[in-house]
Amino acid sequence: MKKFKLIAGTLLFSAVFLVMCLTASAREIKIALDCPPDSTKCGSYLWSLTFGNYLESQGLKVKLYQKDTLGDEAERLDQVSQGLLEISNSDVAKAGSLDPTVFGFRLPFLVDDMDHLYRIVEHTDIMDKINAGTTPKHVRVMAITPLGSFHGFVTTKKIIKTPADFANVRMRALDRAQVKWLELWGANAVIIPWAEIYTSLQTGVCDGYMNSANVPILFKHTDVIKYYSVANLAPALRAVIASEDWYQGLSKKDRAIVDAGVVKANNEVHEWANKSNQEALDQLRAAGAEVYINTPEDREAFAKLIRPNYENIVEPEVAKFFIKLAAEQKEAKN
Repeated sequence: MKKFKLIAGTLLFSAVFLVMCLTASAREIKIALDCPPDSTKCGSYLWSLTFGNYLESQGLKVKLYQKDTLGDEAERLDQVSQGLLEISNSDVAKAGSLDPTVFGFRLPFLVDDMDHLYRIVEHTDIMDKINAGTTPKHVRVMAITPLGSFHGFVTTKKIIKTPADFANVRMRALDRAQVKWLELWGANAVIIPWAEIYTSLQTGVCDGYMNSANVPILFKHTDVIKYYSVANLAPALRAVIASEDWYQGLSKKDRAIVDAGVVKANNEVHEWANKSNQEALDQLRAAGAEVYINTPEDREAFAKLIRPNYENIVEPEVAKFFIKLAAEQKEAKN
């Protein structure tokens, strides 16, 4: 009798697991976007479009949802962790709230260029390390994807050449980490939600923000901003997060399709990111903004203030780990 119950229980578990796999594979894959749907100006949209098109070419059903249609950043993270939303293009900070390792990608003046960034992502175990921390919380980080190029300074008052130019300038910060960057450089900093930036620039609540050159064009800030400084601080990144319950519930075949789609989308965005910056700078100039290319000496003035403080910006173990990875992959270039 006990043997019969054991067999029956095993069969029931197998049947439930099979149904879960079939359900995960058959249902529509929802992807929440985080920027306007322009694949020439937004890396995360290009990633989602490439990924979605590949999955559909392999027989899976995909639907892209416009920015904020499925909720704000916090709401989307909750939905992903509960298995209600399959994939979301999200703020790196949201992944960092589950595992702080991912914050290392945001350290200024650590990564030389996009090729260096992608070597860290593709040639090390960094994604496995991040997911070891996030997947127990039901979230998988599928990709770290550039929104555009590297962060520069978008401003309304004056060009930012060196830290001295931050005197009497109030900059918008994404979070406490960016507040630390800006304060080290001598700026006043205030955390402002993304949806409020245009009005804040217009009314003088803030005098600028940090992001890649394509962002003020993409979000139509060129009406209020006047200057862009190409400081190449750190890559402007987003995290593609997925429901771990959904991912593990896929059939072996469909999971392989999803994994291949991630590789294809990463490659597409990598190629795009290498050429997008010059196009964005040209568009800023055409819109009337003055563009300043920070010199190596200008950039070093920022770098020497922030590099000794890496361990105050992220956890010391994370800082050391990323410094090691960056050094190894910098050497791999040669």
